[in-house]
Order: sequence, then C-alpha cells, then structure tokens
Amino acid sequence: MADSDAPAAPREPPSGDASPATPSEKPADGTIDYGALYDEIKDKPCKVVQINQRLEGFNGGTFRTRAALIERELEPVYKAQTLAEVHDELDAAGRRLKQLGVFTGVHLLAHEEPVDDPSACTVELALEETNWFKLRAATYVQGGESTFEMGAGLRNATGRAEALDANMEYGMENSHTVSVSYHQPRLAGAPLLLEVRGAQLFRNNQKASSFTEQLRGIVLGLKSMSGVHGLEYELGWRRLLDPSRTASRAVMTQMGDYLKSSLRYTATLDRRVPGAGGAAASLGGEGWALRSTTEVAGLLPPGGAGAGGASGELRFVRQGVDLQANLPMDEQGAVVFSLGLSAGLLLPWGDGALSRPTCIADRFFLGGPGTLRGFKFKGIGPMDQRRPAAGAAPPAEDTAEGGAPARRDALGGDAYTSVFASLMFQLPHPALQLLRVHGHAFVNGGNVIQLAGTGRSARALVGELGSSFRWSCGLGLVLPTPMGRFEANYCVVMAAQETDRVKRGLQLGFAASSFL
Repeated sequence: MADSDAPAAPREPPSGDASPATPSEKPADGTIDYGALYDEIKDKPCKVVQINQRLEGFNGGTFRTRAALIERELEPVYKAQTLAEVHDELDAAGRRLKQLGVFTGVHLLAHEEPVDDPSACTVELALEETNWFKLRAATYVQGGESTFEMGAGLRNATGRAEALDANMEYGMENSHTVSVSYHQPRLAGAPLLLEVRGAQLFRNNQKASSFTEQLRGIVLGLKSMSGVHGLEYELGWRRLLDPSRTASRAVMTQMGDYLKSSLRYTATLDRRVPGAGGAAASLGGEGWALRSTTEVAGLLPPGGAGAGGASGELRFVRQGVDLQANLPMDEQGAVVFSLGLSAGLLLPWGDGALSRPTCIADRFFLGGPGTLRGFKFKGIGPMDQRRPAAGAAPPAEDTAEGGAPARRDALGGDAYTSVFASLMFQLPHPALQLLRVHGHAFVNGGNVIQLAGTGRSARALVGELGSSFRWSCGLGLVLPTPMGRFEANYCVVMAAQETDRVKRGLQLGFAASSFL
C-alpha cells in the first residue's frame, strides 16, 4: 500500500521465478523489517491499471472540480513501471492536487489487484473539497496606520480551481484600497500560478511626508508553485498631491502625474523549518531565508513630459535584499538567536537621470518596529522643513532659540541598510506559553540616504551611510498573529541624528515581514 503523505509499504512480490519477498533473515522476534523488504522489491515490475476515485464536495454538497483537471494531474501515475516509480508518482500527484488549493484532504492508496497479472495494482483516491465561498474581515497596523480589511472570494466556482477575490482596505488616516484579483494555479498543467490583479489605491502620507498618492493600475504575474520564483508586470498611473499646502519644497517639487511600467522579479530561498517549535516558530522556523527583489521601470517608449521628472514615465532600477537566520540555542527551541540584514538600492536611468531626485513614492523609508525599533515610522533619513500654513506664524525654531522644533517631511532615500540581532526566549508562565507570547532582547541598526540629485561624489555618500548609522536596543514581548508579530518593546536609542523622530521607552507595533 502507498499513501501520498507517507512512504509506500511494500507490495507482495509476483509469483513464479521472482525472488523471495521477505528478507533472507527474520529478526528473532518474528517481525518483518518492511524497510529492508521494500528495498528488495522496489525495482520489481509494477504498474497502475486503475484509479478509483471517491469525491466529496464541501459539507456534503456537489463536487465541483472538473474530472479532466483531476485526470491531468494523475496521468503520470499510469506511466510508472516499477514499485518505486509508482511510489514516487503517487507522491508527486498528491503534491500537484494539493497545489490546486481546492482540497482540504488528498489521500492516495495503492494496493495489489488480485488479477492474473501479479505486477498490476490499483489506486484509491479520496478528495475532499474546501468551501467555494469565503468572507473575511481583519484589522491590522501597517505603516503606522490602523487599517480595517474586508474581502470576499470565490474559489473553484467553475470547477477549474480558479480563484476570484475582491478586497477593500480602509485606514484610520483615510487611506483606502479597492482591488480585484484572479488566480489560476497550475496553469495549463505547468507548475505556475497565474495572477491578474487590478487595484485603485489612495494612500495618505501627510502625517510623515505631507503628500497623498493616488494609484490605479493592473498587475500580471507568473509565479512558481514552489514560491521560489515570481515575475510581475505592472502598468499604472500615479498622482501625487499636496492637499495641506504645507509640504516642504523637496516634496512640493515631486507633485504631479507619473506613468509606471515595470517588470519585477522576486527570488525566495526559504530553508527554515516551520515545524520547529518554541520561539523559532515565531520567526518562521529554524534555518535561514533569503529574498531578492529586482524591479526595472520605464519599459514603454519615451513620451510625455520629461521621463522621470516632475511628470512623466518613471525610469529606475530598484534592488532589495532580505536575509534572516534563526539558530535555536537548545533542543526544545526555547531560546533562539536570530540575525537579519536588509538592504536596498534605487537608481534612475536615462539621460541626466542622476542629476534629478527619484520619485518619493518609490524610495526606501526606515523607522518603526518593522524596520528600526526605537524610532517612529519613517523616522530617520533625509528630512526637509515644511512650509507654514497660509496666515500662520513662522516655525518656532526659526524665531526663538530653544522653541518647539518645526515639523519636517520624511523624504526617504535611494540606498538603505538595516541590521538586527535578537535573542528570543519562551516565558515561564504556562498561560503565556499557551498564547505563544515570547520575550526578546534585541539590537537594531540602520541608515538611509539619498543618491540621485545630490551632486555629491560616491565616496562622500558611502561615507555618510556609515558615519550616520542609527542604533537602538531593548527588551520586549512578541505575540504572533495572522497579520504579523505584535511587539511591545522598551527601546533605548544609542545613536541618532538631530532631525530623527525618536521613540524612546515603550513602543507598540507590528513587524509584518517574516524576515524581521
């Protein structure tokens, strides 16, 4: 017998001149060493002559998946010629059926068929479908803004394993997103996921950077079912506005319309073991993970006003890398040492591109529990003083020494790096262990600088990146949630710049990325 989730048990050997099915020597207690038996007969002729299917719809309802889709994934099983090949093909067929994402249970069982041909076997297949209609609602914190999310989805409605989702997000700062997406796993039988997504977005960045962003676009993507590779093409229209009329001059020069046509490739190598228990589970498991994202924008022919200027088509190359390693300090995983590194580079291209600043909406920002603890969201990096509102008095720091500091806009940067080290540990109280609450001690460091439009030499910019590094450390509690890790930290800032927005003491927030 063989199950898709476990190694195949040995079959009875064919009769006649075939070699004996049992090992030449049995253990003293009379038991059979099935591993040794399988090794002896795994290369014997064996072929699947029939697959019996037991199909169950969700909650006893109608089974929706089309027969041709199931047969397509089972076809290689019939080509197996030996017991080992049957075992391997059943495992592969089970994985392919699970990748469709429409079954809660996939069970494959092979057994010898009592027919004249001793090498023949049959397979029993049992499939249980998942619910084809889903509603979801959640609240989370992203980018320093509390957000409510609501969505609905249809999965496998036509029996082709497709998924159609509609999603709406609304933030407390009036940011909102409406999106519709279509997913097709195992496109034409290939190990690829097709994704088509259309979205309309309004993002309010006035709190940190004095501008709002409107974005309408479509994304066409192909991803490997393993999750290792992903390729996306994005075409969208972006508008940046200054509704408060107080944006700094650096932000004000960015206002206008932009066209974005970009190709983005993501490669992910995840060698973490999700089944590892203890504190390691809150960090994605024991092991290491690496993610690289490369984006090239400006794929349409030149046109419009000033490619990459205040209005026109965006032209840039953007590279980001995230690396994390988790090392348990004991066999139970009660204490885990974690190291991480993130870095990114944004460079415009085209005639005279480096002489002009990059678009602020594409830059890197640091600050907050998700990137740099001990600092506020978008709290470090280049800043520019905001203009006073119409009829308002000049900022206090411009009129009186020692007055309240003027509000500044976070401008982000074209190059950044962020590092962290943490020691996460289980807490002794049983109730906290049941809730998976852990403690951690951490050290964070990072910096972000502008490259394009500064007129400075590469040596000077690299020197600035190292000399103005920010550092923080602290202790805190970590609670894993479906939206990310919620953290309550006490932070000590060890190195900061005068214009940074520092958050010493207690800091609450989400670290949404699995790499942080």
